Amino acid sequence: MQRSSLIVLSLLLVGSLGSCKKDEVESKAGTLTGKKWQVTAATVTYTGSQTGTEDAYKTLEACEKDNYIVFNSNKSLEVNEGKNVCADSEQMAMGTWDINSDQTKIYINSPELGGSAAVQMDIAELSSSKLVLKNTIVQPDLTAVTTTTFTAQ
Repeated sequence: MQRSSLIVLSLLLVGSLGSCKKDEVESKAGTLTGKKWQVTAATVTYTGSQTGTEDAYKTLEACEKDNYIVFNSNKSLEVNEGKNVCADSEQMAMGTWDINSDQTKIYINSPELGGSAAVQMDIAELSSSKLVLKNTIVQPDLTAVTTTTFTAQ
């Protein structure tokens, strides 16, 4: 997939939820599974040597805006190009996912992320129709917080 698809996936992996009991963990995972999650908004906020907020969603190409992710109940995931496939991209790629026990973080592992290590993101919001993930990258002189909103299709 193209580089911007990697950005979208990275954005997907951001967010935070409140603490939950073990049975609630299963229901949160159930809320996430079996739906087509499409990015509908993405921002990057910088602090430090650079400050401000960028609209990362508007930088996506049209062929990337219809991409979606499906989280399966067996902890596999599908990254799909949608109807408008970008040049030099495959229609679908596979990966894995998991949620930590207190429902505050999601871990996504997919070849599109450029390696074999899982990306960790905070789950800011999760409902039957909306998923908001946050990812914070801290460098010596700059902190970047990416917030990505997904809508269930």
